[in-house]
Amino acid sequence: MQSKRVILLILLVFICVNIAAVSANDSNATDNIELDNADILELDANATSLNSEESLDDDIEKASPSITLGNEDEDTEKTTPAISLSSSNVKSKDTLEIYIKNSTGDPITSKQFTAVLNQKTYSLKTDSKGSSRIDIDLPANSYNLRVVLDEDDSFKGVTKEFTIKVSKVSTQITESANFVQRNKYLYFQLTDSNRNVISGKKVSIKFNGKTYTRKTNSNGQVSIKIKSYKYKNSIKIKFNGDNQFASSYKKLKFYVVTEQFSINIGNSKFLTNGFIRFYLKHADNPISKKTVTIKVGGKKFKLKTNSEGIAVIKPNLKAGIYNVKAKYSKYYSTKNLKCRNGYVMDPLNEIIPLKNGKPDVDLMPKNYVWGDGNAKYTLKKSQYREVLKRDSYCLFLNGKLTKYTFFKTKYHNTLNHIIKREKWNVIERKINYMLVEKNRNKFWPEKITVSLKGKSYKYPWVRDPQDNGHTCGPTSCSMCSQVLKNYVCERYLAKLAKTDEYGTSCNNMIVAMEKNKFSADYFYKSTFGYALKEVKNGGAALIFHAYNHYVSILDISKDGKKVLVSNSYGTYDNIPTGWVKVSYMKKKFSNIDESLIVKLNYKLSDSTKNKINNYYSNMGKNWVAKDTHQSIGGI
Repeated sequence: MQSKRVILLILLVFICVNIAAVSANDSNATDNIELDNADILELDANATSLNSEESLDDDIEKASPSITLGNEDEDTEKTTPAISLSSSNVKSKDTLEIYIKNSTGDPITSKQFTAVLNQKTYSLKTDSKGSSRIDIDLPANSYNLRVVLDEDDSFKGVTKEFTIKVSKVSTQITESANFVQRNKYLYFQLTDSNRNVISGKKVSIKFNGKTYTRKTNSNGQVSIKIKSYKYKNSIKIKFNGDNQFASSYKKLKFYVVTEQFSINIGNSKFLTNGFIRFYLKHADNPISKKTVTIKVGGKKFKLKTNSEGIAVIKPNLKAGIYNVKAKYSKYYSTKNLKCRNGYVMDPLNEIIPLKNGKPDVDLMPKNYVWGDGNAKYTLKKSQYREVLKRDSYCLFLNGKLTKYTFFKTKYHNTLNHIIKREKWNVIERKINYMLVEKNRNKFWPEKITVSLKGKSYKYPWVRDPQDNGHTCGPTSCSMCSQVLKNYVCERYLAKLAKTDEYGTSCNNMIVAMEKNKFSADYFYKSTFGYALKEVKNGGAALIFHAYNHYVSILDISKDGKKVLVSNSYGTYDNIPTGWVKVSYMKKKFSNIDESLIVKLNYKLSDSTKNKINNYYSNMGKNWVAKDTHQSIGGI
C-alpha cells in the first residue's frame, strides 16, 4: 500500500514538470525572446525597480538623460518689436527717422519693413542703429503713417500707425549788399531757416513805385538792375509762400554809389579748419589799412586790411551753413557759405581738386589768396625767380605749364597771389625785357614793378637782337632758354660756344647748352617733322639752320601748319619774326642743315618732383599758348 503511494507521487511530479515545460515552450514561441544570464539579471533589476516608489519617467531620465519627453516641436517664445519715430512733427521738406527695437530696447539691425505715407509705400531696412529714414516732401497737412513689420524666425509681426503733422518750411530773404553801383544789379537770395537755397519760386520786388516779378534761380537768387540817381534808396522784396514754404518779407535801405566799389567775400565755402578771404577795392584801388568788421556764426571779427585791401579770418565753426557779413564804414556785403568738415591743404604737398577749372583757394592755407588782375605789383629777385624755376621744372617734368601760377611780393613776402597764366606773362615779359636788354651773365634785376591793368599776354618772350653779325647761333640758344624759363644771355653763350667771326658750330652750341642744364640734339631737313612734334609735345624749342644764319622756332600752331619764329637779325634770309608757314620754313634750310632740338635737363630729387607735380595738378594742367593772333615782345 505504501509503495502504491510512492508511485502515485512520482507520477504526479512528472505530470507537473511536463506541464511547466509545455508552458515555457508556448511562451518562447509567442514572444520570440531569447534571454541569457545577463538578461535575466537585468530583468530582475528592472523588476525590483518597478516595485520601488520611483516613477518610470524618473528611471528613464536616469538611464538616458539626453532623451526629452513631451512636445519636441514647441518654439521659443517670440517677442514683439517696438516701433517709434524721431518726431511726429516735421517740415514739408524734411526727414523722418523710424526706429525698430527689441523688447529690451536694443536696436534691431538689417530688419526689412514697409511704411505707407500719403498713399506711397516705402520699402525700408534698418541700419546699424536700428533706424531708417523717409524723405518728406509734402504740402503742410496731417498724414497717417503706417509701419508694417512681417513676422520672422525671431520676432512677431506688428503694425503700428502714427499721425504725422507736416508744417511749412520757414523762409528768409538775404540781400547781397546794402550798396550798388548805378546800372549794376542788386541781388537777393531766398533760403529756408537753415540757409538752404529755395529755387524756382516767384518773388515780387517793389522799387521806385514799380513791382517786378522774378523767379529764383538754382542758387535761390533774384536780381534787379538799379538805375536810380538817388544816393539813399529803399526796396521791398516779398515771397508769398505756397503749400510747402512759409512767406517772408524784406525791406532794405541801400546806397547807390557812383564809383566802382566792392567788398568781396571771396569764398564759395569754407572748412571747419579753414579761412574766409575778403577783398576790398575802390575805383580799382585797394582799400588798404582800413578796419573791416566781419560777423559769422555768432562771432565778430575786427581787423585791418593789408596794403592790397585783403583781410583773412579763421572762423573755427562746426559744419553747417552760415551767413557771412563784412562791413566797411556804412557799407556791407553778405553771403551764405557752407562750412564743411576738413583741414586746409598745401598745393605743393597735396592734390587739391579744381573748382570749375580753377584752383580751389577755399581749401588752401591762409597764405594763399587770389591776385588782382588789374593791380600793380613789386616783386623782388628771389620772388620772381622762384616762379620761373618752378615753371621750368614743370616744363621739364610735364612738357606743359599750368593755367594759373602764384607769386609773393615785396610788401607781402609770405602771401601767395594766385593769378592766371596770361596775367603772369605780363610780369615775365617785363623780366625778359630787362634780361635781354642787359645781356649780362647772371644778371637779374633786384626788383621789378609791373602794372597788370589792361594787359594780358599769351607769350612772355622778348625778341633778342644779336650783338653783331656772327652771334645768331648763341642768340637763338638764348631765345630757347627764354622759352624754357631758364634764361642764359647771348653774350655768355657765345663765350661758351667759342663763337668767332665765322659764327658758331652746332657742336659748340650743344656744349654751351649742356653746361647750363639743357640738352641739345640734332635734327635735319629730313627729320624736321619729328622736331616739330617735339615742339608740339611741349618742353622743347628749335635752333633752325637757315642760309648762313640761325633762327629760333618757339611754338607751333594747333593745326601744325605755322611756327612762331624769332629772327635775331631783322628779316635776314627773308625770315620774319612772327608766325611763318611750315611749308615756307622747309624751303629755308641751309645746305648744311644741321639744326638743334633744345630741351631742359635737370636732376631733381623725388621731393622736388612731388612738389612740382602737385603744383602742376593744383594750378590747372596743360596750359598752352599756340595763338597765331599773338606774337612775342620786342626791344
